Parts: sequence; C-alpha cells; structure tokens
Amino acid sequence: MRSTGYLKYPSMILFVLLIAAATAEAQVCIRVDESKDTLSNQERAAALNQLARQFESEGRRVVPDCPAPFTVSHIRLGDQITVTLSGTEGRREGTAYGLNDLPALYNQMVRSLVGDRHIVDRSNVTASQSSAQRIHSESHFYMRLGYGGIFSNRTYGKPALGFGYRAELDSFAIDASFLNLLPDGHNGYSASSASAGSLMKLEGLYFVNSRANGTPYVGGGVSYGSTSVGTDAYYTGTNTKAYSALHGSGLQGELTAGYEFARTTTLRVFVQADATLPFYKATSQNYSNINYVPVGPRYLPSLVFSVGLGWQRNRR
Repeated sequence: MRSTGYLKYPSMILFVLLIAAATAEAQVCIRVDESKDTLSNQERAAALNQLARQFESEGRRVVPDCPAPFTVSHIRLGDQITVTLSGTEGRREGTAYGLNDLPALYNQMVRSLVGDRHIVDRSNVTASQSSAQRIHSESHFYMRLGYGGIFSNRTYGKPALGFGYRAELDSFAIDASFLNLLPDGHNGYSASSASAGSLMKLEGLYFVNSRANGTPYVGGGVSYGSTSVGTDAYYTGTNTKAYSALHGSGLQGELTAGYEFARTTTLRVFVQADATLPFYKATSQNYSNINYVPVGPRYLPSLVFSVGLGWQRNRR
C-alpha cells in the first residue's frame, strides 16, 4: 500500500508541471524594437494595445514580462507602414496603409503565428490586399443600330435597334440589354410582315486581347422575346391564298461576336453580330374566315449586324 501511495506523487507532480507549462505557453509579452520603430510614442502605445488585444482574442494572456517576448517594429514611409512581428513561433511581415489599417494586419499576423485558422477573411482584409485583389470595372450604356433577318420559309430583312449596359473587366464583361428589336414596318396583316426581338437579354462576353485598345470579343447568354412572321396558305380545294401568321414567344439562346474600338477612351464604338436561337417554335394563327390548309409549327431564328456607340460612366 505504501508503494501505491508513493506512485501517486510523481503523477501529481507531472500533472502540475504540465499545467504550469501550458499556462506559461498561453502567456505572451510584447516588446517594441525601438532601434527600428518609427512611430511616435503615442502611436506606439496605441499600436501595442491593439496588438495585445489580438493575442488575447487568440487565447493568449498578455503579461508585462516573460522569458521569450514577441518583438514588433513599424517602419513608416508616407502612408505605408511596414510591420515586422517575430517570436518563438516565427517571424511575420506585412504592409498597412495608415494607422487605421494596423488592426487588420495585426489580426492576420497573430492568427498566422499562434492559430491554425485561415488568416485572411472579410473581417480583416487590409487596404493593400483589397486594392490588389478587387479589380475595378468600367461600365457604359450603349445603343445599337443595324440590319437583320428573320429566317422562315424565306428571309425577312428588317432594320434593327437595341439598348444596353455593359460592365467590363480586362478580359470579361457582363452585358444586359433591352428592347433588342427587328420591328415590322408593314401596316396591317400581310404575308410580308415579320418582327422579332427580346425584352431583356443577359450575356457574358470574353475579350480576346484584354489590354489592347481594340479587341475582338465573343459571348453568349439568354433572353426573353418573341418572333412572328406572315405566311400564305391555300384555301382547301382552290388556288386562292389566305393570310396566316406564325407567332411564338419564350426563352431564347443568344450568341454574339464583335469588335470593340477605342477601349482607352470614354466613348466606345463596336460592331457586333447577334444570332438569336429560340427555345420554342412559332405556331399558326388564322386571319381568314374561310377554312384553309394550316401552316405547321416553324422554327424562326434571326441574325442581326449592328454598330453600337457607348458612353462611359466609371473610369479607372
């Protein structure tokens, strides 16, 4: 029994030593390398307070003195402050733009040294990282004029127009356009009447030579619109024609190819070809009081060539 009790004491001593080691590891202290630091005394005190708060948020207790302190220095050049933080866990260096950017940078450095979590998230991104990773876009409104054709039993040629908004990065753009029309110029119903268009179209575009002043581009997307054409149908048993209309509406696939000029200016000029491929077929509607041979459902794609002019709003 005496030997059993004797064995308990080393275990207790080991447990106490482990607790003491864990407590010592959870304690940190911070020193400023005054030979390199260029902040004023007031700024330095505020910076140390912020740095201490970051260590405490990671579960470390900040104490006045410890065997292995963390050392920090700030080198200011204009609005740019280079921060170096080093300790037993390693060394980290980063750049802040102004004093207001220091808390986010401290948060990243401390996380990197003492934690296993992701060091950068939306709560601590610095101004330098934001400007480097977030690409500014350029945007412009535009209008297009041109000529196109609707393909049925024959091709119906029509003038074309459209309006839109384009937001561009260097290589890619989002194009949202509306009232893209091939309007019908005939009055009343006739076999020569035809029209097509989309109320709204959304496309993604890719610029081949992204940084050039002029570049080809291609893209595609979807739209919602309608198509209708007039056609002739024969009365039953006679050679006399009656007028019928083919009409359909719904979602449409869109393919685009073009060339954009003067990308470095506030005015944009482009030439563009747009193919509209309906996801529906047009069906027959009878405008005669006499029975006739109906026209079956028909697929009515269209193609437009146009010239566009854009005026820019947000310039980099």
